Amino acid sequence: MTNPNLPQAITVGRLQDKLSLLPIGDSFSSIQNISHLSIKAIHFQGLQTFSLPFAGEAITLEPTDNGAISLTVEISKEQITLLFVQEYPSPWSIFCEKAMGWLDCELGRILTASEQYSQMIAEHLTHGSGFSFLINLQEIFRCDIFLLNKQLEVIGWTGGKSLPLAPISFKPPKISCTPANLPSPHASFNTGQWTEKGYQTIPLTWFPISGPEGVLGFIGLAAAIKDMGSIEQFFLYKAATLILLELVKTQCIQDSERQHYRDFLFDLLYNNFDSLEVIISRGKLWGWNFTKPHFVVVGEIPGYDPDSAERENFEELFTEISTLIHKCHPKTICLERNGQVVLLFPLQDMLPQSDWHSKALELLEPIMKKTKTLPEKQPFQYGLGNLYDSARYLHRSFQEARTALELGQLFNNPHRLVSFQDLGIMRLLHRLDRQELEDYRSEVLGPLLKFDKESNLNLEETLLAYLACNTDLNAAGERLYLHPNTLRYRLKKATEILGRDLSSLENQVNLFLALKIGRLKSLWPD
Repeated sequence: MTNPNLPQAITVGRLQDKLSLLPIGDSFSSIQNISHLSIKAIHFQGLQTFSLPFAGEAITLEPTDNGAISLTVEISKEQITLLFVQEYPSPWSIFCEKAMGWLDCELGRILTASEQYSQMIAEHLTHGSGFSFLINLQEIFRCDIFLLNKQLEVIGWTGGKSLPLAPISFKPPKISCTPANLPSPHASFNTGQWTEKGYQTIPLTWFPISGPEGVLGFIGLAAAIKDMGSIEQFFLYKAATLILLELVKTQCIQDSERQHYRDFLFDLLYNNFDSLEVIISRGKLWGWNFTKPHFVVVGEIPGYDPDSAERENFEELFTEISTLIHKCHPKTICLERNGQVVLLFPLQDMLPQSDWHSKALELLEPIMKKTKTLPEKQPFQYGLGNLYDSARYLHRSFQEARTALELGQLFNNPHRLVSFQDLGIMRLLHRLDRQELEDYRSEVLGPLLKFDKESNLNLEETLLAYLACNTDLNAAGERLYLHPNTLRYRLKKATEILGRDLSSLENQVNLFLALKIGRLKSLWPD
C-alpha cells in the first residue's frame, strides 16, 4: 500500500540506497527478494542495536575480513546473508555512525507525522465530534474504514470507495482469548468477509483494539492484510491507542444503559409494574411502543450449559442473532437470560389465533436459516407464548413461551417452534398442583411402576409409545425398535398388571394422562 500521505517505511532497500551499498556475488539476485522488507531492529556487530517501534525484521550488519559488509536477516527460521561493498568506503565506526544518523532522522520524521496524526484524532474526540476522524483515516489509508465496539456493533462507518455509504453486514471475526494488554504495533490482524454477495470479493481486515479487559473493539479496513505495511500498522496502532480511551468511556456508558435496559425488561417479564401506563412510558425511553401487541418467543440450544466453557461461544452467537434480527426487524427486543434467548416481536395489530404460529415462524426465519450453532450441539428450539392485546400480559406470554419450550423438548416435539396454544391438555396439567398430579399417577399406574422397578421390560415407556401412536402396533414397534410380537407380549403383561382393558377409550385417556404426568415430573425440582 503506497500512499503519499504516509511516511515511507524503513526498509532493507532504502537502507542499502542510503548507505550506498553495492551487492556482490550471489547477492545481486537475492537483494530483490528482501529489499521490500521493513526493519524493526538493526544490530551493528561490536557496537549496538538500533530498535524501531515498527513491525518488521531484525537484521545484523557486520564487516568482513576483506572489507565487505554482510547483511543477515532471518525469515521463517531461515537465515539469508548478503554481501555488499561500499561505493564510498569508510571505516566501520564511521559507516555505523552514518547508518544510525539516517535511522534517527527517518524515525523522527515518522514520529513527527504520527504526532500530527494523533493530535488530529484527539481534537475530534475532545471536541465531541465522536468518530468523525474516520473520514481523515479513509483519505490517509485510501480505503473504507469502520469501527466496531465490544458487542461487534458498528459505531463508525465511512464508505464510498469500495463499500456503500451505509453499513453492510459481515461475518464477525473470531476473537481469541488473548492476554489483556494495550494496543500493540505488532498486534495480529484478522481477516473477515462481507455477507452481502456483491461485496464478498472486497478484502476485509480487522485490527483489534485491546485494553486491560481484553478486546474492546476493532478497526475494520476494506484492504488486504498483505497491504498493511509497517507504517500502516504503526499508524493504526497510534489510532487504536486513542480510540481505546473513547471506547472505554463509551463502553462504560453502554454497560450502564444495558443494565437499565435489562432491569426494565426483567421487571416487565416478571410483572413488576403497577400499571400499563408505567410500562408504556418507560418503553418510550428505549424507543419501544408497548401500546402494540408483541409476540414473546423463548429459545435455547438443548443441552447447553451457561456455566460451561461454551459460554463465550454462546455470547458470540447471541450477538450474531441480535445483529441479524435487528437488521430484519429493527424494533425487536432481544434479551439473553441464563442461556436462553428472549425475543419480543412488535406487531401492528392483533392477529387471528390461527395465524400466530405461521407469523412467528416468518419472523424467526432469518435466524433459523443463518445463525450458527455451538459445536456438536443441536440447533435452537423455540417456544411461543399466546398473543395478548395489552402489555400487561407480556409476563403471562413469557411464562407460556417458556412452558412451550420445556414441554416441546420434554416430549421430543420435532418442530423448531412449539406454540403454547398447541400443547393441548399438557398445558393444563402443567398448571395443576404437583402433589395432586403425583397422587393421580400413583393411583392409575402404581402396580405397573412397581413392576418396572423389579424388571427390565420398561412397560411404562412401552405403554406411552403405544398410546402416543394411536394404538398402532407397527408404528409403536418402530418407535421402540421392538418386534410386533414382543410389543404384544408387553402390552398383554401391562393389561394383566393394571387390570385395565387397553381397548377402552376411558382407560386409554386415564392411562395416557398418568403417563404424561410421569414425563412432567422430570421438570419439577427435587
